[in-house]
Amino acid sequence: MEIKKFCDTYFGDVFNVVHTTIEEIYSKYYPRSAVDFYHNYHSRENMKNQIPNEYTLVLMDNCIIFGTGAVLKNEIRCFFILPEYQGKGYGKTLFKELEKNVNKELYDKYFLYASLASANFYLKNNYIYKKFCKEEMPDNKYLCYFEMEKHICKTVDKN
Repeated sequence: MEIKKFCDTYFGDVFNVVHTTIEEIYSKYYPRSAVDFYHNYHSRENMKNQIPNEYTLVLMDNCIIFGTGAVLKNEIRCFFILPEYQGKGYGKTLFKELEKNVNKELYDKYFLYASLASANFYLKNNYIYKKFCKEEMPDNKYLCYFEMEKHICKTVDKN
């Protein structure tokens, strides 16, 4: 397993990781309208516009990309692991690497939005609920998610 910085040649594989995970996992937690919202939110155009502004990493094995995540300021974003690789520690490894790339001189907290499907993962990684959010979909159903945060522990120089 390798963690690499995103490059443009990875875009198609990263897009596939995001959309495969949304379809296979989010559909177990959300109504179809909410799953479609997530697909639209992570459209090719949106992802192509967002990635250059973020520090994006990919998780791969034998040149196969199976995970991705990004950091923008102190926010962890677009964190997805293909379903068949979940629950094996790969996500935690990538997530810790993303946290290392938050500037701890500028920020005292990590921040993220958690889907219903991912909230438990973040709880296990010491994030706490800050706010419950819900968006009404066109079919009068809801997309629910959480704002979560984690205090950044700053090491003290003892010299």
